[in-house]
Amino acid sequence: MTFSEYVKNAGRQLAAPLSGFPGTELTNTTVAQNLTDGSVQAATLIALNKALSFDIIFPMMDLTVETEALGATVNWETDEMPTIHGISVETKEAADALVIPEIGEGNRLNIYVDVCREMRNAFPDKLVWGYVLGPFSIAGRLMGMTEIAIGVKLEPETVRVVLAKANALLKKYIGALLDTGVDGVMILEPASGMLREDDANEFSNAYVKELVDLIKSRGRTPALHNCGNITHMIESLCATGIEALHVGSVTDPYEIYPRLPENVVLMGNIDPTEVLRFGTPETVCVQTRRLLDRMADCDRFIISSGCDVAPGTSIENMKTFERAAIGRECAAVR
Repeated sequence: MTFSEYVKNAGRQLAAPLSGFPGTELTNTTVAQNLTDGSVQAATLIALNKALSFDIIFPMMDLTVETEALGATVNWETDEMPTIHGISVETKEAADALVIPEIGEGNRLNIYVDVCREMRNAFPDKLVWGYVLGPFSIAGRLMGMTEIAIGVKLEPETVRVVLAKANALLKKYIGALLDTGVDGVMILEPASGMLREDDANEFSNAYVKELVDLIKSRGRTPALHNCGNITHMIESLCATGIEALHVGSVTDPYEIYPRLPENVVLMGNIDPTEVLRFGTPETVCVQTRRLLDRMADCDRFIISSGCDVAPGTSIENMKTFERAAIGRECAAVR
C-alpha cells in the first residue's frame, strides 16, 4: 500500500505535527541534553508520545547535526536551539577537502539513529519517521546563505562539490536510519525556497531525487519539508518522486493541493510559533478547526504544524491541537 492509499483509507483525519521538544516539559530536561544524549531524547519522546497520540512519531528536529558532521562549528545555548557558527567553505579547495565521516565517528548522527531505533521499538504500532537536512540546506550552512545564493550563479562548480559531499553523507545517514526500521524519512530542505525554479531543479531537486530514490528502494516513504515560499515550484518538488510534501505557514495548502499528483500527500500547516507556541488553547482550537474545515474535501491531507514545534510549547496547547484535530471538543467550543 502506498502512503497516499494509507492516508485515504484511514477512515479519519490524520494528525502528525513535527513535535518533539514539548516533551522536555515532561522530563524536565534541556534542549542541549536531548540533542547530545540519545537516551535522554528517547525518554523525552516516549513520555511525549504516551501523553499525546499522533499518527507519526518524529525525533527532535536538529538542523545542525549533518553540517556539524561535515566540519562546521555549532554554537550551543542551553535553553536555545543550536546554530551553525561561521562559514566553513569559502573556496573550491575547501569544498574538495570536506571529509565524509562514518556515522557517529566524531559526530552526533548516531544519536538520531539510536533515537529512531528506540522509537521503533517503543511504538511498534505507530508510524515512525526520521529526519535529514536536505543537501542545499546543508551547503548553505557550510558556505553561508548569501554566499551560496551568489555561488549558484558565479561559482556553480564549488556549489556542486559541496552538494555532492552533502549527498554522500546523507546516503550513509539515510541508510543507517532505514536500518532502524523507520517507516519514512522526511528531507528538510527549507533553503531551496530562496531559488528560482530552474536553479532549484539543478542545485536542490536533482540531489533530493537521489535521496528519494534511495528511500523508495528500501520500500519506505520519502517526504519533503519546505517551510519557505514554494508556490513557484510545487510541481518540481513533487517531480523528485516524494510521497508527501510538508509545507509551512506561508503556503496556503488549499491553493496548492490541486497541483499535487494523486500519489502525493500534503501535510501542514498550523503556525508553530504564533499559534502553537504563543497562542492560547482557544487560539489553537480555532485555527486547527478552521484549517480542517478548509481542507475538508482533500482526502490526501494530514494536519500538522507548519514547521518544527518549538521548545517552550506547552503540553496543554499540544493536547488542544490533538483534540481539535481528531474532532473532539476543545477549549474554544466548550
